[in-house]
Amino acid sequence: MNSITATVDGPYQCHGSFEICDAAGNVLASETETWLCRCGRSQSKPYCDGSHEKTGFQSAVFSVTPSPPPPDDSATLRIRLRNDGPLRLEGPCEVRAPDGATLYHGSETALCRCGASARKPFCDGTHRQIGFKTG
Repeated sequence: MNSITATVDGPYQCHGSFEICDAAGNVLASETETWLCRCGRSQSKPYCDGSHEKTGFQSAVFSVTPSPPPPDDSATLRIRLRNDGPLRLEGPCEVRAPDGATLYHGSETALCRCGASARKPFCDGTHRQIGFKTG
């Protein structure tokens, strides 16, 4: 199963089979393990560069009721980098809280990467209000 864990006051820890794609769907990288920024301040977006440690990023986690797991949990997860927006997950995955609790099972959701969502780790559209820029 592809998994993304929202670490305490830090990045997303990603394990599994996934592709990082631009907004148009072009594959930029294929990964099995990496750390993606969720504070919005990395100079190496979408990857974490440790900026969360210097900015005081706090990562309270919004809990949700998980949906049933997707039928084919061995398929590749595509992480689409929305321009000035969230990480769009397309494919089978599990999103976990720092304590390992499952927040989401499914095949389509969006994770916050501006650091300001009130529903962390999920996107709530706040990136538009704060003028978040990915580049």
